[in-house]
Formats: sequence, C-alpha cells, structure tokens
Amino acid sequence: MVCNIALNCVKMYTIPNGRVGFGFMRVCIVEDEQDLNQLMAFYLEREGYTVISCGGFAQAQSWLNSDVSLWVVDIMLPDGNGLDIVRELKARDNAPAVIIISAKGDRFDRVTGFELGCDDYIAKPFLPAELVFRVNKIFQQKPVGETQNSNLLPLGPYQMDVSRRLILDGGEKAEITSREFDILLFFLKHKGQAVSREQLLQGAWSDEYFGNDRIVDNYVKNIRRKLPKLLIETVYGYGYRYNQ
Repeated sequence: MVCNIALNCVKMYTIPNGRVGFGFMRVCIVEDEQDLNQLMAFYLEREGYTVISCGGFAQAQSWLNSDVSLWVVDIMLPDGNGLDIVRELKARDNAPAVIIISAKGDRFDRVTGFELGCDDYIAKPFLPAELVFRVNKIFQQKPVGETQNSNLLPLGPYQMDVSRRLILDGGEKAEITSREFDILLFFLKHKGQAVSREQLLQGAWSDEYFGNDRIVDNYVKNIRRKLPKLLIETVYGYGYRYNQ
C-alpha cells in the first residue's frame, strides 16, 4: 500500500492464484469518491484483476508510465481534469484501454471522450456489475495494448465513428468531407438545440473562415443529400436543429 496525502492512499489489490481472471491484468481506477472507488476495486478484484486505486489526478500521474492494461477515469476530479489523463494515455503508440465515468452524464463529455480515443463511457450512477461487464468486454474484444477502437455513436439511423472520423450507413462508409463531419459532430453535441449559423461556423470552422455565414447552408444542403435519412430541421431566420 502506497500512502499519499491526497484522499487516503493508493492501494494495490492483488488476486489469489486460484482466481480465474484475465491473466492478472492491471486496471487503474481514478476516482475521488472513496466509497465508489473501493466498491469498483472490490468487484474488479473479485473478477480476477489486479487493481490500482487512485484518489485523484496527482496520484494517477504517478502511474501513467506503469504497465496498466485498462484505466477507469472519472472526468471530474478535485485536483485536475480526468480528460487530460485520457489525452495523455491515448497519445501513446501502445495506448491502454480507457473507460470514462462522469457524474454529469453529459453528451458533450461522452463525445469529447470518444474524440480522445476512450473505449467506453459510463454515466453515474451505475452498478458495479455494469463496470465489470464493460471491462470484461473490452478485454474479450481485443488484446491488451491494441489501440483500435470502435467508438460508435448513434446519429439517427447512421453511426458516427469519432476516432476514425467516419459516418457509417449499415456498416458502409458514407462519402462526406472532413468539414461535413465537423458539422455533424457539432449537431450531435447540441442535439435538440437550435443552433445558429454563427455557432456552426465557430464550432466547425473556428477562426479559419472569414465571410458570409450562408456558407453553412451549402454544407447542410450537401449533408442532407448525402445522408437523406438524417433529420436536420431548418429554424427559419436563425439556423438548424438536429433532434433525431
């Protein structure tokens, strides 16, 4: 047991030799709620994993270069942003698997996490058994250290692969441009909201475009032609709304 000032301590849970698991793979939990942290560790330990339990951002930093197969990271930490941990982990050539957890259950958090390359997302509150199921599923689907992700988000009748920046129609790749993907991603982040042309310009172009905001209309027209089953409502005199 390695004790620190933050929270209580970093605990290493080891598994008895007779336990059937996934080859004693290390799972690192980064969660500041001590009771939840210990509960997740208990269930994962019982499943056959070696669990490293960190109570915050600073503690997790000390394990970033360790041999950890999968990380379970809370976004909202008292001493830092969990997404920064995900960003650093997924920037590596041999990136570990990452599951994000968040109390907010916010769609923006989910999309942002998938953009960074996370493998799964769980919104609080959740049952520990659900976490165990998702961890097992990740290890069953791919070898440890394999960086290929299937980060698919529903986009009406289509699927959005955020990590590969693809739109899939029944498994087939739709022919869209990178800018059209950015617009669709912005719509998904703001599902159900009326967004102005100016907001779309800022979200999809940032500061790269200077000109008439009516260029957005041309892009939306092309998206509707390429993805005819996608319902994008026109909000006259303002912009658009995606609510499918």
